[in-house]
Order: sequence, then structure tokens, then C-alpha cells
Amino acid sequence: MGTIITVATMKGGSGKSTLASCLAVHWHLDGRHPTIIDADPQRSIARLAARERGLGGVPVVEDATEHACEAARRLAVAGGPVIIDTPGFRSETTLTCLAASDFVLVPVKPSPFDVDRMLDTLNILINGAGDWRPIFRCLLTQTTRESIIAKHIRSELAAAGFPLLESEMTNRVVYAEAALWGATPSLIDRAGPAARDIAAIAAEVDNIVAIKRAA
Repeated sequence: MGTIITVATMKGGSGKSTLASCLAVHWHLDGRHPTIIDADPQRSIARLAARERGLGGVPVVEDATEHACEAARRLAVAGGPVIIDTPGFRSETTLTCLAASDFVLVPVKPSPFDVDRMLDTLNILINGAGDWRPIFRCLLTQTTRESIIAKHIRSELAAAGFPLLESEMTNRVVYAEAALWGATPSLIDRAGPAARDIAAIAAEVDNIVAIKRAA
């Protein structure tokens, strides 16, 4: 059974769709046969997949309804990871996808306003729904390495008990440049800095999921 990974935040502009597409392409290049479910009405990933490079051939399923979670479960049977890109706001679709997930990634930009809005997402994840208690991690996105604000936000989140990935999604122009062609940094230059950032994030996710499954 493949892992269902949901990328969720209640605020737009955090790099949610970029993160989802980059992870999927990375795993695709590793031969893992991922599928993306574009459950965001904005269709950011579906539009990327329609461009020249087509996300390197990663299959994209569009389903912005509360039934997206059912599609994820069906696709996971094939064994490859299923990455769900959820709406950037609270919705029934987001809630049902979170409940179906093995792992949830919560991207957040290093700014006080973005952290405040991220808490809405974390409130759902921490409280859960019934017996559901998903594994989740926050991920700092669009960061400037060694910046004071990024260090401060990381320290504050850690002190508050919110689990963070060690990796960060550093702000790099190659993300926007690659998107012009429907690509990600891993398709442009797999040895480049952005591709290495993505690989580090993917490795952390894989490790956390593996530990959970072995428990």
C-alpha cells in the first residue's frame, strides 16, 4: 500500500502546490510511481501538468470534492505514494483528505502572520477527529538561509511543541523558472541546490513514515 501524503494549509501563498509537485517529481525520478491528486479548486498543479514538461509525466488526478480522499485510497493500492494538494482554506475536502492521510505536511513561510494562520491547520491536526491522529510536520518554505526571521520562527515553533522538519524549502528563482515549462527543479538540474532541498525533504518524510510503519 502506498503512502498518502497530504500538503495542507489554511493560507494561500505558502508554497503548498509547489511543494506537492516537487515531492511527486522527485519520487517519480526515483522510480516510485507517485500520483498527485489536485484537490485545490485553483488547479495550480493541473495547469502545471498541462505545460510543455508536464511534470515529467507524473499522473495528476483532478478532484476538488470531498471524494478526493476516496480516490487517494484507491490509488494507494498500487503501491506508489499519493500526494494530495488541498485547497488553501478550510473546507470539507481538506478535512476528509486529512483524515485519509498517513502523513501531513504543513508548509509555512517564516513570518508572524503566516504562522498565525498556520495555527488553524495545526488545531485540526492536533485535535484530530475521533480516533484519528495523523503524523504531521511543519516545513518552513520560501526561507532565506541563516536569516534571523527564519531562525526565530523555527525556534518559536519548536518551543511551542510543533514538530518541524529539519529541512527547509529555500526561496530560489528556479522554482518559478521551472514552472514556466511545467517542470520542477529536479527536472531542470537534479544536482542543483533546489533539487537537493527537495531530496532532503523527501528523505525526512520517507524516514518518518518508515518509522511509523515499523512501530
